[in-house]
Amino acid sequence: MTIKYNEPAPAQDTASVLLGMEGVTVTAAEEGEGGRLLVWARVSCPAACPRCGTVSERVHDRVVTRPRDVRYGSRKVDLFLEKRRLACGNGDCPQGTFTEWAPQVPPRCRITRRLLEHCGGEVAERGITPAESARRNGVSWPSAHAAFTGKADVLLRDDPEPGAHLGIDEHRRGRARWRRDEETGEYVLLADRWHTCSCDLSGSQGLLGQVEGRTADDAAYWLAGAPPAWRDAVQVVAIGMCTICQSAVRKMLPRAKTAVDLFHVVQLAVKTAGDVRRRAIRELYGRHGKAGDPEYGIKHLLEKNLESLSPEQSEKIIETLDATAPGQHIALAWIGKEKLRDALNLRARITGSVPCERQARDRLFAFYDWCAQNEQVPELITLARTISRWEDAIVTAILTGVTNARSESLNRIAKLEARHAYGFRNPASQRRRVRTACTRGTRRNASSPPTPTKRTVTMRQRYPG
Repeated sequence: MTIKYNEPAPAQDTASVLLGMEGVTVTAAEEGEGGRLLVWARVSCPAACPRCGTVSERVHDRVVTRPRDVRYGSRKVDLFLEKRRLACGNGDCPQGTFTEWAPQVPPRCRITRRLLEHCGGEVAERGITPAESARRNGVSWPSAHAAFTGKADVLLRDDPEPGAHLGIDEHRRGRARWRRDEETGEYVLLADRWHTCSCDLSGSQGLLGQVEGRTADDAAYWLAGAPPAWRDAVQVVAIGMCTICQSAVRKMLPRAKTAVDLFHVVQLAVKTAGDVRRRAIRELYGRHGKAGDPEYGIKHLLEKNLESLSPEQSEKIIETLDATAPGQHIALAWIGKEKLRDALNLRARITGSVPCERQARDRLFAFYDWCAQNEQVPELITLARTISRWEDAIVTAILTGVTNARSESLNRIAKLEARHAYGFRNPASQRRRVRTACTRGTRRNASSPPTPTKRTVTMRQRYPG
């Protein structure tokens, strides 16, 4: 493009370019009160009858509308748009008269299309609420919400792409809502605050679906609606230690393997050691633990990993627990926790090499053997029985390295979105808002960064100082 510096463009055309609205020409502009920008413009598109398509120039009347438009920088814009009411030149057309319009300002439209797109984009990409977007842009909440709905329906795909790893997790937001039936006197569930989410763990699709409820049928509901080819492509499903999700996976994904998130396994072992510590303190002092008790003072050290403890901290634990018989029970539970962690640490993320199934089961057997030798600690027996029920899923998690961490992070985003909205009343709106928020990072990463411009230096630059 060639720019002629000695031939400036007309002022009106320049103002129309700055306005950036197709088919609209700026006639005047001035600064109003409070820093507002007043713009007068007229429609310059050829007008055709909406019924017969006849182009007409017979002016019947002139009207001035004030559609809401986007800001000009930080300044609000008051747009005065002049439109002509034209008479149809076709005598056989029953239309009579019609008003000319521009692509950004359709007939009977009081908000420009680009302002609605801006409102929907703010909610979808910036993460603000429709109420905040409506206040900022001077529109009503239904207009901002409808703009977001139109944009979100385009962004969210109904049919997910096939993926090898799937994550299923549930989260709760608020309490359930009930209504009492006047005829039977029973309470009927109106809204279940538990939601079951399905997430893509191997790809970049983020949250795939969300259903209300946390029963096995609720978890299987979304899986049942997925295409059969997509269900056959799933190889590993990561879940928490939840029998409800396990039942749904066995029902809808019989070919997929179940992997337990190892975070929950370690959490259960840490809780078991804490239960033993609390029981031992009650046996020693006849009350719950206090700050001055030696066993209470090492409770945070017992929760840490063995390799994270310093020599002084390890010595403090041993000296404290060897002093009494109940303290030795705490030591047995703590050693059992570390033996279980020793089996979980076989995964490739820690060792750098993929383990075999026999290694994982041998280390789990060493954990079982330790619990059986110390059956005087009932909490250890309960822990061993729970781990044995989930052994196949734990071994799968060790061998494949599939974790449910991404599902947990998306659950945090879902709860944050509900807090921003001060709760949801419409489940469809909640699913739309949550899915849009959980796929926002994927859309940002998909946009490729601009290619940096390379410039060859042909001469030595002078030092500017």
